[in-house]
Amino acid sequence: MSNIIYITIVMENGKQCAETEIKNKESVILTHDSSMTIMSTLLKNGLIEGSFCGGRGDCARCKIQFLSGAVMPTALERSVMEPEELRQGYRLACLAKPKDNCVIKLALTDTPQVAIVTDMIPMAVKNDYISQNTRKTIKQKPNVIEPEDNSQHMTVPKHLQTDSVTGVFCEGRQKKCGETMIAVDLGTTTIAMQLVGLDSGLIMDTYCEMNPQRRYGADVLSRIKAACEGSRRILQNCVQEVLERGVSRFQKSSAESGSAIVGMCIAGNTTMGHLLMGHDVSTLGRSPFIPVETGLQEYSHNGWNFKAWVAPGISAFVGGDVVAGLYTLDMLTPFFDKGGKNDESAMMGDEESSAAEAQDNRAELLIDLGTNGEMAMTDGRRMIVTATAAGPAFEGGAGAEVVGSDMVACTAQLLHERVLDETGLLAEPYFTEGVSVGKPAVRLCGRDIRDLQMAKGAVRAGIEILWRQMGRPEIGRGCLAGGFGYYLDVEAAFCIGLLPEYLRDRVQAVGNTALAGAFRMGRDLYRGIIDRQKLAYCLSSIESINLAEQDGFEKLYIENMELRQG
Repeated sequence: MSNIIYITIVMENGKQCAETEIKNKESVILTHDSSMTIMSTLLKNGLIEGSFCGGRGDCARCKIQFLSGAVMPTALERSVMEPEELRQGYRLACLAKPKDNCVIKLALTDTPQVAIVTDMIPMAVKNDYISQNTRKTIKQKPNVIEPEDNSQHMTVPKHLQTDSVTGVFCEGRQKKCGETMIAVDLGTTTIAMQLVGLDSGLIMDTYCEMNPQRRYGADVLSRIKAACEGSRRILQNCVQEVLERGVSRFQKSSAESGSAIVGMCIAGNTTMGHLLMGHDVSTLGRSPFIPVETGLQEYSHNGWNFKAWVAPGISAFVGGDVVAGLYTLDMLTPFFDKGGKNDESAMMGDEESSAAEAQDNRAELLIDLGTNGEMAMTDGRRMIVTATAAGPAFEGGAGAEVVGSDMVACTAQLLHERVLDETGLLAEPYFTEGVSVGKPAVRLCGRDIRDLQMAKGAVRAGIEILWRQMGRPEIGRGCLAGGFGYYLDVEAAFCIGLLPEYLRDRVQAVGNTALAGAFRMGRDLYRGIIDRQKLAYCLSSIESINLAEQDGFEKLYIENMELRQG
């Protein structure tokens, strides 16, 4: 039984919130339904951006402090918070359900800033693997948008805008480009859009936002849950509004340059695509994980005078963002004609043909790590894809205000300095107090290390299973896609065992392949080079495996949680 109570919120100086009438006040009194969590009232009044973990209490970011009327801590709160914090009245807003009037203060943990990578490294430098080993996470400043205000769009500095296909640098918006295509990377965390010249491949304009669905949770399972509980239309609308803002901006850009937008291609994981299209997502959250649609789809919008396509996926776990990446990296080319080999080999001499065949036998690996981790391996004749839930570890640890690539570098440093052992155990006094690393200093505790270990164990086990099922081939190229790969200190990744030794000197960051692939796929669809049928035929021969169902996965997962090279 519920009743209405009053919650007094003590506002700290400088505390910002969405409701104008609350800003700059010392305190505010809000009505609250006692059957609901405090999180619901904070959300309704714009005092919190959202729940990073979907209200499960996993992330411990929504801390509040009861100054009076504290409720008893839940078992979960006891497991994620220190006893001294609990004694001081700290609780989690997503779990606390006060029954009487109370006074609280917000103690929210800041969400780590996420750099939105829109660049793709030109394929002309794809053999420069060794240089990637010297890249340092924190010092890298490529074609990236550093968000400061999640409610505002963010743009790439003009001097950093590059052609995602050829790597040509361009000064802001190009003039007289003719026909243009909009490419969209619909990510779980971020949404990146680019207006690209159809013939030139030059980037005309860029628009990015944090995905507003984050208020319903950082991962796809949280959003599936929210959609099934009645928020499906809201989740669809908030992403549609981002697309509308981007298109509106690009239409102005096009009008200024005298160009015409002829199409849009959207690449996202299967859940993001389903939510955008308004499909039922309930079957994506439970076994046997059957999508409503994985083929190429057309997205209709009454206000647009061009076609918009949603890139096809392969399974519930491997979506259009991965397919777009494979497309732009030319890994799908042999599968449009399942014969694999082309007629060029017959025209070569025996020695040249043997050398080419040896080169062909070297497999390629695509790894795209973020909130979800997707992987694909191919030798040109066969392709296997899979995915694993990486959680927030690669896009900002659950309790650490640090992005995943920096987390890898920090962990490798702690190992090197023997502050941390291979099992993930911090030495005293850091075991109880945590350890500060980096500039500005970030405090890491055992739980942060454990989150990284769990994500790392799952990803490494996935790579091993793909490699074994492909017959343990020699890897010719390992492509690290997305912002995590772009910033990753590869040597640190080898140090903690995230990457296996057989990938050494073969790893390359390839940037935002989903965005680049969305452009190329949209361009080829518009020109009639490919269509729904050809894409379906190509993708039908690709094998998608569920890691949890594979023999030995659990053993590999546990073994690879240890932080060691190998």
